[in-house]
Amino acid sequence: MRELFIVRHGETEWNVANRLQGRLDSPLTARGKQQADRNGRLLFEVGQVNELWVSPSGRTLDTARIINTHVQAKLQRFEELMERDAGDWSGKTVTEIEASFPSAWAERQADAYRFRAPGGENLQDMLVRVKPVLTALQHSSADSIALITHGLMSKVLVQALLDLEPAETVTLRHPNNLVYRLTFKAAGIETHYFLDGSEEIEGLLRLP
Repeated sequence: MRELFIVRHGETEWNVANRLQGRLDSPLTARGKQQADRNGRLLFEVGQVNELWVSPSGRTLDTARIINTHVQAKLQRFEELMERDAGDWSGKTVTEIEASFPSAWAERQADAYRFRAPGGENLQDMLVRVKPVLTALQHSSADSIALITHGLMSKVLVQALLDLEPAETVTLRHPNNLVYRLTFKAAGIETHYFLDGSEEIEGLLRLP
């Protein structure tokens, strides 16, 4: 594999409401559909993508279908690419969580990498879960692959591919309008990203 693109699904109604989706789902907004369309055009122009590996959530599949009107690549579903299971917090807004689970929310703020919502997963669990996808990438004959996934799973994928520490991982950002591009070379992996289909920017997007 020469290149890997990591794409987050377009904006959803629950993203706008600041509501945790996890394994639940909500529809793409009009802006989310525009973001998916723009990212599809980008992947067609710069990626020559052969395959789309997609989380089976409704929002990621809808995003992939829009993208695929441009790239027309083989589409495969991978359960391992699903978003973090938010457990008892699924479907709740951040405001509701802070009010109902103040102690747990404080723990989450103190250690966003290792914290598990009641009945849910943390990023460490997700790293274990996604290993079969990483192994499949190593053995793929495709030249260029795009993973259509979620915000937190994107962090975990970048962590695994670049061997980042947990403290580095939690500073990564992947808004709905961003595409990461990882280029594999003999000297290592080069990282770039695109925002709203803009010019390529070197590095990774991080919290200020």
